Amino acid sequence: MLSKPENLKGFKVLLVEDSWHAAQAMQDLLQTWGMIVIGPVASAGEAKQFIGSNAPPIAIVDIRLKDGLAYDLIDLLNDKGVSVIIASGYTDVPALKSKAAAILQKPFRARELRATLTSVMARRHQTG
Repeated sequence: MLSKPENLKGFKVLLVEDSWHAAQAMQDLLQTWGMIVIGPVASAGEAKQFIGSNAPPIAIVDIRLKDGLAYDLIDLLNDKGVSVIIASGYTDVPALKSKAAAILQKPFRARELRATLTSVMARRHQTG
C-alpha cells in the first residue's frame, strides 16, 4: 500500500543532474523529506543503469547532461512508467511538455520542489 503522497517519506526518486552543487542541494532536500534518492547521476548513461525492471516511480531530470541532452532518457523513463519532473534552466521545453509530469524552471525554491513532488505523487496515487 502506498503512503499518502503528502508524506514523501520512503518514496524512491532518481535524480539526474550534472551540476554538482544543484545535485547535492536537491539530494539533501529530498533526503530531509525522507525520500530515497537514487543517484545523483550526471549523465543519461549513468541513469539508464538504474532504470531496469526496478525503476523508481519518479525521476527529476535536467535537460542538459554531461553526455548530451536528456530526450532519449526521458522517453525511456516514460516507457517504464516513471513520472518525470524536468528541472531545467531553459525557459521553454515545448517538445517535452507531453512527456513531463511537471516542469520546474531553475532556479526554484524548496517549497516549489516539494509542492511539485507532492502533486506528481498524488496523481500517481490516484491512478495506481
